[in-house]
Amino acid sequence: MITRVKTFLLLLVPFLAACSKDSEQRPQYLPEVIVNEQINLTNQQYNSLQRDYGFVSIPGGIRGIIIVRHSANRYLAFERNCTYQPYDSCATVKVDQSSLFLSDPCCGSRFDFEGGIISGPAAYPLKQYATSLSGNMLYISN
Repeated sequence: MITRVKTFLLLLVPFLAACSKDSEQRPQYLPEVIVNEQINLTNQQYNSLQRDYGFVSIPGGIRGIIIVRHSANRYLAFERNCTYQPYDSCATVKVDQSSLFLSDPCCGSRFDFEGGIISGPAAYPLKQYATSLSGNMLYISN
């Protein structure tokens, strides 16, 4: 009896896999990388983080990290790799010239300063990294 159950399960798995939606409809996950960055907010190069909705881009993550200050105690950090076709060489998010949103000039996706989608084709928000503030040091990690 146990052998029949095992055989049934072995035959069932490929069938279920074949019934899954095609890759265009499934999320295209970003590669996992270790993020462990720290910046000193008093450093001149991070001067724009002294005001709300100021932002900077730093190296790290897959294609870089955008840090946005929401308030003196709240900073958000996002992966610059766009979630739409993330393996395309041009899938890199930047702050729009208007400084009102983030955009991927390659696919045209737009994201708000919370990482949420404003307009597609991206179907997933930006990958967000954890931030913590200790004195003048901002830590970004995953």
